Amino acid sequence: MNNFRKYIIICIITIILTIPLFFGVFIEYFLFKVINLISILILVLGASSLLFIGIIIEAFVYNSQIFELIKKHDVINTLIQKNNKFVIWILFLITMLMEELIFRYYSIGILNSLLNSQYILIILISSLAFSLYHIHTWFSFKNLKILLVNLIYPFLMGLYLGYIFFSFGFPSCIIAHSIIAYSMHYNLYRLYYKNKYKNKI
Repeated sequence: MNNFRKYIIICIITIILTIPLFFGVFIEYFLFKVINLISILILVLGASSLLFIGIIIEAFVYNSQIFELIKKHDVINTLIQKNNKFVIWILFLITMLMEELIFRYYSIGILNSLLNSQYILIILISSLAFSLYHIHTWFSFKNLKILLVNLIYPFLMGLYLGYIFFSFGFPSCIIAHSIIAYSMHYNLYRLYYKNKYKNKI
């Protein structure tokens, strides 16, 4: 029931956030700005680096106790139980859209208007806000390691997505965020089973 209420709130927030788009608010951020070999190389290397960092964190920071905690996470639990694919394919994507609307589209759009195209500062502020938003993981798991991972990793992801936002436009942020986040969750799901199997031996 709590999850259902959470999903309804996420859907309502996302719908409200999309309304200004139809009136052309920050519509310029839907366009590609910089497309060249260097920007594409940064795009690929950034995503690869984030995925690699995620694998290192999951392999060396997480232990049996943490795996038992994170299996309660909506997406990971859905992968474990192999049920309710609606959570994965619809609500997961809606959550990604909501986060990108808040932390890239509106945050960066407003900051860019206030700070007059000081791109590095704008990306740093929006990344810090994105990181601090993940403090909510403390209330779900009450674990310091999970909290630190969920503060540091989103900050790094925020830097990357901020670059994508200014270079490739807002839709690219949604795609990149969804791919990276899903890969992270799927890796945790795999490691959960690997850890479970290892403990049985």
